[in-house]
Amino acid sequence: MINKVFKSKYFILASQFITLIVFILLIYGGIGITTNDPDFAKVLRNTNLPNLIVWSYWWPFIIVSSILFGRYWCTICPMELVTSFFGRMGLKNKPGKFLKSGWISTLFYAMILVLGIHTLAIHRIPQYMAIYMLILFASAVIVGLIWEKRTFCTHVCPIGHIIGLYSLLSSSKLRVKDENVCKSCKTKDCISSKSHYNIVARSCTSELFPPKLKDNRDCILCGQCFNSCSKDNIAIQKRGIAEDLFTKIDFKWAEIAIFMIVSAFVVYEILSEWSVSKAYVMALPNWVNHSLNISGGLKGTIKAVSLFFILPSIFYFLFAYLKKTFAKETWKSAFSQLIIAILPITASVHLLKATLKTTSRIPYWQYVFSDPEGVETATKIMQDKTLLHSDILT
Repeated sequence: MINKVFKSKYFILASQFITLIVFILLIYGGIGITTNDPDFAKVLRNTNLPNLIVWSYWWPFIIVSSILFGRYWCTICPMELVTSFFGRMGLKNKPGKFLKSGWISTLFYAMILVLGIHTLAIHRIPQYMAIYMLILFASAVIVGLIWEKRTFCTHVCPIGHIIGLYSLLSSSKLRVKDENVCKSCKTKDCISSKSHYNIVARSCTSELFPPKLKDNRDCILCGQCFNSCSKDNIAIQKRGIAEDLFTKIDFKWAEIAIFMIVSAFVVYEILSEWSVSKAYVMALPNWVNHSLNISGGLKGTIKAVSLFFILPSIFYFLFAYLKKTFAKETWKSAFSQLIIAILPITASVHLLKATLKTTSRIPYWQYVFSDPEGVETATKIMQDKTLLHSDILT
């Protein structure tokens, strides 16, 4: 079934066009809806329809689908359509060594987490959410105009590393049916430069050669190779869950760094559900904020830096040092082995948290269609919290 979908010449293009329209509508629905009251923002994030969709359903869907099935969000992601379109008319510069290292993607995600989520609360204030999505759109356009192929998706997308790592656990993979067919192929249509900028049936613009794929991290499942391959030798195949973890994986330092950040974020998300454990987790940032007399949004910045950078760096460095010392491994190998060990746990907890978020927001759906902006509904809930279970508002 899934292979028939990918072989459909215009299905993926149509899907991306639909998600692009939805993307634009979500931006439109968030513009102008804002507040300076942090308590009101906690309610508004769930009563504003676009904000509810983006943070309580779209983002959890990306996480859950990546873990269970692979990078299928990338298949229908509108940013791939946007950056590929503008790439046709762009300068087509080759990405440099630093861009290819993956650090731009990691730093992009780190900025969103620290400045976006924990400083400006883009996940709670619809207008900030809209601005964030506009930045994503603009980034896809600008990168497409400057660099060749699909540089945004391959090297810049802030969630590229995350879903790439999570897809190592998925139950499917894109591979060639027969490597011998690829060896005998004279035209190599799947990587031919002649079709890099086709609207459909593009050759791979992520600089991947299908028969050389070893794991799920880098292929974004755009599906273009299904139609560019003249030998019909590409297929989505079932495989054992987490099969990639039993192979030798050469993680980039940028991937190691983002996993450290994400795993720390997931730990915080779960432990903050219980007031007792949250008090322990928040001990360091609270002490820093109190000692330096920090207030406002900067408190969130200190919290994010402390919990998602300083503490995980200490934890991972300590265990990597022990592994390097006693197992006589390189630093990179030691960190990589830690990731392989912790990845299934992190992904499982992240999946649980994503599921809890989507289900806990169900009561808000009774209000969002009559008041999609959500301001009136949020005001009523603030005045009478019995309208919804109080636990949801925390």
